[in-house]
Amino acid sequence: MKRRMVYPDVLRALSCIAVVFLSTSMAAGCTGVSGLLTWAAPMFVMLSGMFFLDSSWYISARDMAQKYGLHIIVAYIVWGCVALAVNRATGGVISGMLSGGSFYLNFLFVMIILYAFSPIMRVFTRVAQTRELWYVVLFGLVIGCVYPFFQLQLGTTHMADYAMMGFGYLAVFTAGWYLRTAMMNRRQLRILYLLGGICLILALRGIWMGSSMFSRDPALMILSPDAVLIAMALFLVVKNTLAGMRLSAKVLRPISRLAQLSFGIYLIHPILLAVLCYVLNLYGIMLPTTLFVVAASVLLLVVSGLLTFLIRKIPKIGRYLV
Repeated sequence: MKRRMVYPDVLRALSCIAVVFLSTSMAAGCTGVSGLLTWAAPMFVMLSGMFFLDSSWYISARDMAQKYGLHIIVAYIVWGCVALAVNRATGGVISGMLSGGSFYLNFLFVMIILYAFSPIMRVFTRVAQTRELWYVVLFGLVIGCVYPFFQLQLGTTHMADYAMMGFGYLAVFTAGWYLRTAMMNRRQLRILYLLGGICLILALRGIWMGSSMFSRDPALMILSPDAVLIAMALFLVVKNTLAGMRLSAKVLRPISRLAQLSFGIYLIHPILLAVLCYVLNLYGIMLPTTLFVVAASVLLLVVSGLLTFLIRKIPKIGRYLV
């Protein structure tokens, strides 16, 4: 029997916690904390890429559409309608709190496109060598992440720059498979760790959290160069740390459960956060920023996780909703 990899569940659980804290810190206006947690968006894409680009794992186009495509489309429609209703009822709290004039479910649209491309990409990963994978990742990050990012910062963006972002999404998706399979030497690891550490310091200082679209829209947050480098470094840190460790069932069980609930938590927690902020503002309740971020994040994790668990128990349709 093939042994289940532990580190993807750990990374997915960490990303789930990070994205909830990211939402609450954005709602509270904590620029430094928000910038520190943007790695969660590209990490989710990398984790999908490390499995969907595995050429040894065959899945037909029909199964892909029914099992994954339909799941995301139904979730997008249902929770999009719920979010719009809550947004209107709360006077635009969701749009103002998370993504300016954009919408937090844009992330799902990106994933639909990447899943659709994955059968074609698996043909490449089946025969590609490590250097060829690295070329795809590096080329895509430079053309689709770094260049459009600085164009946005300079305010000189053209339509072609947005088209190039497609290369960025594919690069981040491919990076998951590359980091899973590549055998890096110590020098390469140190360089990546150094770049990730530098970006972490810059993110903490709020350098990247200006008026850029990357700082608000979850779909574009995937392409923020600092977030991608932090995510790549963290991916390798967790992977290499857990490679020689055996975790007990008591430790693995809650991690695995949180990882399984992460999609539903992502869908539900912004809606609950909007309601919470609306109620606090309605009654004029002012909490210290640190207390609000920590308490609200823990509350949202617990409640949205519980709701996800219960919704999945609904016969036939529950598994499509979350």
